[in-house]
Amino acid sequence: MSHYILAPLINVNDEEMVLIEWLKPAGARVRAGEAIAVIETTKSTADLEADREGVLTPLVDPGATVRVGERIAKLDSGAMEESEVSAESGVMEESGAMEESGALQEYGASAPTGADAPSPRPGEPGEAWTRRAQILAQRRGLDIETLQLEPEDGERVTVADLERFLAGSAIESQGPALRPVQAGPERVLVIGGGGAGVQVLDVLARLPGQRAVGVLDDDPALKGTELLGVPVWGSIPDAPALLEAGRFDAVVISIGTSVDLRAAIFERLRADGVPFTNVIDPRAAVLAGVGIGLGNAVMPFVQIAAGTHLGDNNFLSSFVDLEHHNTLGSHCTFGPGVMTSGNVSIGDRVKFGAGVFIEPGLSIGSDSVVASGVVLTRSVLERSLVKTRSNFVIRNRDV
Repeated sequence: MSHYILAPLINVNDEEMVLIEWLKPAGARVRAGEAIAVIETTKSTADLEADREGVLTPLVDPGATVRVGERIAKLDSGAMEESEVSAESGVMEESGAMEESGALQEYGASAPTGADAPSPRPGEPGEAWTRRAQILAQRRGLDIETLQLEPEDGERVTVADLERFLAGSAIESQGPALRPVQAGPERVLVIGGGGAGVQVLDVLARLPGQRAVGVLDDDPALKGTELLGVPVWGSIPDAPALLEAGRFDAVVISIGTSVDLRAAIFERLRADGVPFTNVIDPRAAVLAGVGIGLGNAVMPFVQIAAGTHLGDNNFLSSFVDLEHHNTLGSHCTFGPGVMTSGNVSIGDRVKFGAGVFIEPGLSIGSDSVVASGVVLTRSVLERSLVKTRSNFVIRNRDV
């Protein structure tokens, strides 16, 4: 059975792109997630990845201009050979270890298996790191030979240990460059395929240092479809296996309807060792002395003013203004046009509607809901519901 690879949507304003070169020849067997070509738009250059395993047949020549959605390659089904020579390392790989070794080879390392797999020598850096932590460190451009981390369990450095280090490195940033430098764009998996997911994908299309590679959503009707040209790979529990297969580098949650659901997904994926990243629109203003945790999504025209600190996994819609020296917890969502004054403290799992104004120095307790149109003039206790009475009347003009 044949499967066609379509020209993806890279930038929302570009309907055409140029196929610069094929990275794999006709007849090559490719894995899901393996780069097969380089494409260029007016704003960026990106790798085109195979979205499944198969035998490649290019359908357009290098240098050709193609439109979004046009067929550019065909993949014919067929299992990988029992063993094959790795193009990057020359190491013979057993078919049962293809996905694991492929993820490591992307960063210049091989993964021999069975009797051929050497045990780490005493004192080697890899001996004190889990495999997932090593992969994440390499993808973030970190050298584990020089990075000194104390594992929480006292034995081996885990993904959780590395994430704590990365979160600490973001504190007191002087601008929006909040992620460690890595080679090539960070491949981001978006959790949630609803309206907020489209917003996050739109932001990622404008970020040269990141690119969306896939979407996960628990709605089975979305599997196999695309959002802004990005494929929906499956459901949220698939994330750990996709990480093991080397399909992405980090995730961000795009769900804005339920703070409890955001928190539950974040904690579940983090417990599974899935790394999170921040997605910050280039038109947002992140000012001096701002500290940001992990997994935050910041939409266009947001301002995070000097001295403000954010926790993890927050969603800030367009035109949100967090003034100076605010403190924001984790798993909060903000509708468009929420504006705080200085020195406001906000707890965890707080949901804001649209057009909310908050006076200086107030605190808003965790697990609260602040409805649209509220002007908040006093502090709010935990688990509060704040809403305003209707101040307008709608009637027929002809009556």
